[in-house]
Order: sequence, then C-alpha cells, then structure tokens
Amino acid sequence: MNHSFPVIEAPAAPPWGSTSAEIPGTPLTADAARGPLFHALLTLPARENRVRATREFTSSILDRWNIASDDRDSAILIVSELTANAARYGRAEMTVRLALGDRTLHIAVADTGLRPSPSEKPDIDTAEHGRGLGIVEFLAHWVGVREESDGRWVHVDLSLAVQDNQPEL
Repeated sequence: MNHSFPVIEAPAAPPWGSTSAEIPGTPLTADAARGPLFHALLTLPARENRVRATREFTSSILDRWNIASDDRDSAILIVSELTANAARYGRAEMTVRLALGDRTLHIAVADTGLRPSPSEKPDIDTAEHGRGLGIVEFLAHWVGVREESDGRWVHVDLSLAVQDNQPEL
C-alpha cells in the first residue's frame, strides 16, 4: 500500500518546539504565540509489548482532558497504529506526544535512537500487516512524516468535536 504522506524537511529548531507552527505545512494546534494549551509526552523502548502502554497513556490523558469518546477512540487507534509501526520497524525508542489545541488534537509519534540489529527485530509477514497507516490517514485531518538523522516523526492532526465539558481553552 502506497501512502501519500507529505515528507517535511526538518526545521532548525528542536523536534518538539512550543507549537506545530515550526513544521512547514502543519495546521496550528493552538495560538502560535502560546503553543498548545495542554500537552503530554511519553517515551518508551520501541518494543511491541510497550504498545499497550501507549494506548493506556493516551486513554488516560484524553479522559483527563474530557475528549469526546469517539474522538478519544480515534486518537487511541492512531497512537496504537503509529507506535506499533515504531516498535516493529523503528529504532531503539518511541515517543508519543499529545498536544491539545482549539478543537485539534496533535499526535506525534517518533522512533529515535540507534537502529537495532536485524536479529532484534522480527521478520514481518506483509500479508498480515500494512493497513494501519491507511486507517490513520482515514481518521486524521492531516498527516505528515519528517525524517531526521536519528529517526522518523509522524505527525497527525485530529479534528475534535465540540463538547460542552471540554477544558477551558
């Protein structure tokens, strides 16, 4: 399956600036002057048995932020697919960043660090895998991939439903 994610040149700033405005072509997740209104970060070893922890982390954070259940479920699925890819094909660590702006949830997943030896990553049967990025593309408002010298960052913007009990933005 060929995906048409835009490849973004890495900016001179660190990968996690105060706002997604530093990444060319990325819709803003919040007012550029103040950055995202809420954010959370988790870094774990890039192992398939850690993907569940990223789902639980995402669920917990989005519950705390009072994100609507349909949007929360979509975000958890996106995080699950991206971290599963990072664990299967990526480098030593995977990082999940959630940033809540005005009606947009920015999700970024990175695989960084040293490349594992081929014996540390199992062979993947492509007949059983490969649909996850299509699911991410379907659910997301915007998807972008940024290659860096120490890994790959996948950025996703998820448009959120308006909800009465969301945090004051």
